[in-house]
Amino acid sequence: MKKENKFEYQENQYIFPYHHIPYLDSENNVVNHRSLGWGFKYFTYLLRIRELVEEINPDSILDVGCGEGRFLGLLGNRIRKVGVDLSPRPIKFAQAFHPDIEFHCADANQLKEEFDVVTAIEVLEHVPDEQVTNFLKILEKRLIESGKIIISVPTTVLPVSEKHYRHYTLEILKQQLENSKINLEIEHVEYVYKSSSLLKLYSKLTQNKLWIIEIRPLRNFVWRMVKSKYTIANEGNGEEMIVILKKK
Repeated sequence: MKKENKFEYQENQYIFPYHHIPYLDSENNVVNHRSLGWGFKYFTYLLRIRELVEEINPDSILDVGCGEGRFLGLLGNRIRKVGVDLSPRPIKFAQAFHPDIEFHCADANQLKEEFDVVTAIEVLEHVPDEQVTNFLKILEKRLIESGKIIISVPTTVLPVSEKHYRHYTLEILKQQLENSKINLEIEHVEYVYKSSSLLKLYSKLTQNKLWIIEIRPLRNFVWRMVKSKYTIANEGNGEEMIVILKKK
């Protein structure tokens, strides 16, 4: 292998900081793996929101509560992309993973620009009750007159996580919009990702306290099954609700 090709090969390894995959546990033992048990669901709603953004075909997008910037990194380079988050740690990750995207450790209210699309993906459930109205007003403030806001939230199909203030039904979100007295209305609602006993069994057998098993053909088969059978859901079984808002 030529020298420049070896350099390129090494450079391509840094799509993720792989030296941080192994880590030391509380007893100073080396652990070689990390896992995310809800990865299938995560990409189910993330990729669906990307499709919705592509259908809108905006020139600019603001992702509020962007975390480490994973969603903006999935979008094409034609769009002007800006991410904001109140926490400095994920913003530093975002800037490292996606140096071509503009990220700010700031409140979206501090920005002056308006955007064609504003997203808040899995953010609203983290906002305390007394701050929801202000949060929705900030989203509206960052939106151009003909723009769209895309929100995703966990539904009451799942018990409320200890790190969340609430999970959602459409009625809960409608009530919050009404209470906020903002100039936004719901244009579109859909539900994504329905779990099953088969998916739960797969997760339990491949990732638990005793072992992690990664069988690539099986994993790919399960992912294809998730896309074909478990992505489209309804109000009664969907674990995630995606809502598009527009100005009245």
